[in-house]
Amino acid sequence: MNAGLENNARANRVGAWMGIAFVVLFVAGFIVFPTPSDNKDTVKWERWWTESGHRVGAIVGAYLMVFGLLAFVWFMWSLNQRLRDRGGMMITFGSLFVALAMISALVRASIAGSKQFGDTPVPPGDFARQFDQIGFGVLLVAGALAAGAFIATASYLARRDAILPGWLTIAGYVVAVLQLAAALFLPFALFPLWVLVVSIMLLRHPSRVDTRVPGAPTSA
Repeated sequence: MNAGLENNARANRVGAWMGIAFVVLFVAGFIVFPTPSDNKDTVKWERWWTESGHRVGAIVGAYLMVFGLLAFVWFMWSLNQRLRDRGGMMITFGSLFVALAMISALVRASIAGSKQFGDTPVPPGDFARQFDQIGFGVLLVAGALAAGAFIATASYLARRDAILPGWLTIAGYVVAVLQLAAALFLPFALFPLWVLVVSIMLLRHPSRVDTRVPGAPTSA
């Protein structure tokens, strides 16, 4: 029994570290991913992926974001174990966010990857800029809404089970609502910040995992 609890505690601690890893890798991927200084300059976009340095940067950035999202899956699973989300709503919304964010990263890096690995010609005109905009749209509209639903569900469950401080659950509700305006980008940046703060709080104040069988009587 004690060994099982120790294993659960260890897994929860690793899950919290995975939340921090998600933030570091995902943000690093955004920073590494190269884009022209003038995002509206179609001439620069047309020539952008003809440079191998830009293509390599985009591929590296996409890989970092994907690795970060895989770390988020671990963080999400660990948080779900703590919060006893038997209905799986938090997992559903979190998984939807991961899928949409991965699609976003792959769409943005598709031209660079096709040219680098398959020697596919860089498309003419405004295609490169449009692909980048589509990728951002998937992340900042659909992905952000899924992230907001994930945060709202996690905050409700954490408040119910007293897993996180009250101020953090309230902040979670605020961040969740702000995802409606994530197209402005700054509200979306609050999502990884929330994950970072939650991960740090879980490391500083580890919570037990409920290992009881659902419906089993509690001891007096």
